[in-house]
Amino acid sequence: MTTCKDTALRFFQLGVVVLLLSACSQQARDREIKADITIKAKDDVHFAGVHFTVQNGNVSLWGRCPTEKSRAMVLQKLSTIHVIRAIEDRLIIAPVSLGSDFSTKQQVDSVLAEYPGVTAELSGDTIRLLGRAQQSELQKMLESLTEVSSEAVNTSKLRISIN
Repeated sequence: MTTCKDTALRFFQLGVVVLLLSACSQQARDREIKADITIKAKDDVHFAGVHFTVQNGNVSLWGRCPTEKSRAMVLQKLSTIHVIRAIEDRLIIAPVSLGSDFSTKQQVDSVLAEYPGVTAELSGDTIRLLGRAQQSELQKMLESLTEVSSEAVNTSKLRISIN
């Protein structure tokens, strides 16, 4: 015969399991969103000056678009990803140059597609990582970045969470 305490404990345990599963699935969903945006960005010059991260289904955009039409094209592409909850648009209209580091930026973005909370800025011979990452992901991320680029990686602006 089960008591009220046993029943309450089982409901609590079930709630914890559901919460953990939803957190894991949200991380997977964030990775999928980031990967989808990365694929779209690779084929679209409008994303050349745009940085993005994903957290809990919310996309944060910042950087530059050369025209208002370009900004609208970026937002329109993102509107096709129906699992995005919200878009925080901090894009500005300003000149964007497609320098020799553009292909490196695309390669770096491809590596960072697996890390939804991280983006990179390239400056000279440095890749500066921005955003949030798990401590357990850092080593693999850095190894992957050194495989695609000989640029130095600066993590001073990266917030690391310990699992």
